[in-house]
Amino acid sequence: MTIQDLGSIGEFVAAIATVATLVYLAMQVRQNTQALRSSTFQNISAQMGQNAEAIASSPDLAELFIKGLSGVDDLTPGERVRYHSSLVMTFRRLEAVFVQGKLGYIDKDLMEGFEVSILSFLANQGAAKWWASAKVTFNPLFSAHVDRRLAAGDLPTIQPSIGLPLDPA
Repeated sequence: MTIQDLGSIGEFVAAIATVATLVYLAMQVRQNTQALRSSTFQNISAQMGQNAEAIASSPDLAELFIKGLSGVDDLTPGERVRYHSSLVMTFRRLEAVFVQGKLGYIDKDLMEGFEVSILSFLANQGAAKWWASAKVTFNPLFSAHVDRRLAAGDLPTIQPSIGLPLDPA
């Protein structure tokens, strides 16, 4: 066997090792992508839960939310700020779900539950009035998406998060 033959064998072994390494790296990238998607979903779920926890743990905030859903005109200036801040926090989280979905980190089927639980608030007069003025502060793609969902009329007639009948806008 010549040195040239040994060199050819070495190149062949190196090529096989390179292919094996690439296959291993592809598997690692896939696992990391799945872990990232899972982590993204878990983080957003936890943040959405924080909204519900804030309302559940504060009788004043719960009453304010119910009052605000009926209409913002009867709210005091302080209540309006608290109501607005609560809805901004909620819709920023939904906007994050939308963006993560656009980036491919959340499956569209998994986004549906988030969207229905939050967008159904907008079937109430107070939240609908809030959205009409506040939507310009959100990403235009997100605002257009919310408006399309609202126009499609595919939201529930019961606010699923709190079980109250909706007060149509």
